[in-house]
Amino acid sequence: MSAALREEDVVARLREACVAAGGQSAWAAAHGVSVPYVHDVCRGRRGPGESVLRGLGLVREVRYVPREPRTVALYDADSVTLVEAEVLP
Repeated sequence: MSAALREEDVVARLREACVAAGGQSAWAAAHGVSVPYVHDVCRGRRGPGESVLRGLGLVREVRYVPREPRTVALYDADSVTLVEAEVLP
């Protein structure tokens, strides 16, 4: 299984691919996407969509992970713990 990428990693890959292709216009033409769209993704104005991901050989995968509980406590005026509980953020 490959390591997951963050969005900024995907954008960096797109920038590298554009340089390798001879520029954003060349990469966009080769992958059937508009130059303004590629430019916006490279500048962080838009997220990479399906067409950019396909051109980079990537696929978006949504993950849901459990929240980590944290312990909270209620104290009286003398700093004696009255109750402790685990709560989800």
